[in-house]
Amino acid sequence: MDRTPPATLRSGDPQNPGGFAHVPALDGIRGLAILLVLFHHLFWSNPETSSRLFDFLNEIRASSYIGVNLFFVLSGFLITGILLDTLHVPHFFKTFYARRALRIFPLYYGVLILLLLLTRPLHFVWSGWQYYYFTYTANLALWRTQPLILHYFNIDPFWSLQVEEQFYLLWPFLVFRLKRAESLIRLSLLACLVILIIRIVLVALRSHFANIYLPYSPTFSCADNLLYGCCLCALLRTSARQRVLRLAPRVFAVGAAILLCAAVLHHGLVWQTNFFVPTVGFSILGITCAALIAMTLRPASTTQRLFENPTLRFFGKYSYGLYVFHYSVEAMFMTSVRQFVDAHFHSKLLGVISGASAVLAVSILAALISFHFYEAPLLKLKRYFSYNRNAPAPRQPQTAATS
Repeated sequence: MDRTPPATLRSGDPQNPGGFAHVPALDGIRGLAILLVLFHHLFWSNPETSSRLFDFLNEIRASSYIGVNLFFVLSGFLITGILLDTLHVPHFFKTFYARRALRIFPLYYGVLILLLLLTRPLHFVWSGWQYYYFTYTANLALWRTQPLILHYFNIDPFWSLQVEEQFYLLWPFLVFRLKRAESLIRLSLLACLVILIIRIVLVALRSHFANIYLPYSPTFSCADNLLYGCCLCALLRTSARQRVLRLAPRVFAVGAAILLCAAVLHHGLVWQTNFFVPTVGFSILGITCAALIAMTLRPASTTQRLFENPTLRFFGKYSYGLYVFHYSVEAMFMTSVRQFVDAHFHSKLLGVISGASAVLAVSILAALISFHFYEAPLLKLKRYFSYNRNAPAPRQPQTAATS
């Protein structure tokens, strides 16, 4: 058990994760998140079949959207760690936003620019949506009813990238202003409570809204998942660190049990048609994901070893490209593969598995090519915006909670 006082922790210390320190198990967490998203999108099937087992598996699949929630919590945890570890570094904002842009913008805007170039030859219909996507605000434009027709290209998953970018327009300024971990914890928890109240109101009034996604995809109704990760990161920089790590398995077990009960009662964690899941359920989900992340930080724990699995870490490394490409690949190949298998083998289960496997293989190839031949060369530009890790950190009193 680590007994190092929080005030003595420094950037890069394995006991101070979420900043410069690279914890392999967190790559595995990211891998789990993308696999859940892929399972949710690639293994869909008709909800009613003659097989109860097949319907049960389909209900599990319908609940695997929680991979996005796990992405949010992990992102909040990691980004907050970076921000806290670099508060004393010159050009704090410039460095953070430049590095963030180099990681996110090339692939995001590369896809959008390619689609715009294909608009005339492929007869796409944007109906003004291009302006929302280029400004990272499409997740807020839920009042629009005009269609977005891109045929075999699907950029719906971009909504979660927009949530993160909107959140990180504000969060670095709050971290820089507050600085102390205790203050960030109080702010995060208060904001989570406010967002929960917003969701409760939106769900209670959803019959009056034209779009069911208001309690789900706008930043003002889902940013608490990011904030639970931020709160965890701040907690681990206080004297409560060991208590948090010790209690994490219990918190995870309780949260998972509640979510399991909700899934049994509602035939999966379907949030569109009930009250509990998209309100309190989403809050419990965020807390449970944060507890899982904390469990991976327990030295030599079973959870840490599980998420250090090379396969999970592989999917974690290429998760961004997989997330961006898989929905379009699905639109291009899924139906034809399933129809071919159904026609020749007359097996719905085999058709679902074959279609998902084909889409997964092509998506992995696209993500590998994108990362190594497009994203990685641009990522090398980060050297012009490097954090001065050798700069002396300001002295903290022994009661300080930040590192």
